[in-house]
Amino acid sequence: MNILLTGFMGAGKTTIGRKLAKLLEYSFVDTDTEIEEDQGCSVAEIFKYGGEECFREMETQQLEKLKSVDNSVIATGGGIILRKQNRGMLTEIGKRVYLKVAQAELLLRLKNDRNRPLLKEKDPKTVLKEMFAERDLLYEQAECIIETGQQSPQQIASEIIRKICNEDSDHNF
Repeated sequence: MNILLTGFMGAGKTTIGRKLAKLLEYSFVDTDTEIEEDQGCSVAEIFKYGGEECFREMETQQLEKLKSVDNSVIATGGGIILRKQNRGMLTEIGKRVYLKVAQAELLLRLKNDRNRPLLKEKDPKTVLKEMFAERDLLYEQAECIIETGQQSPQQIASEIIRKICNEDSDHNF
């Protein structure tokens, strides 16, 4: 079984994903890192030279590759759920976990982060508000929703295991 971590940029998908993979003795995959390695450049550079649509196509291609993996924790890019095709593949690949972070908390985490391509040109507060309107209901379709609050990555990883074990009691972790 695979576990796919979804949520907004800054939600902690990569950090929590590494902890979760270690606890479960699973492989860890970060779709953004995989794309960067494939392309030989950063996500920011892909956005700069190819645009968002080009990057979204690379995400779809990455998901195609992940259909064959098992026993992995996969941290996805924040916008991967925007394409209907991707949402279908995410469901095929594994159980989706939405790492839900309050908009105000995300703003605090991201307000000085200039490495996020979608935050470079505009006011982060406005961008996040627009993203919440566009994405929140898509993230909410996940099999498991974790309110991250003020929990540590370790606590969140443990909570994911508890919730998924309760849903999938025939699977031994």
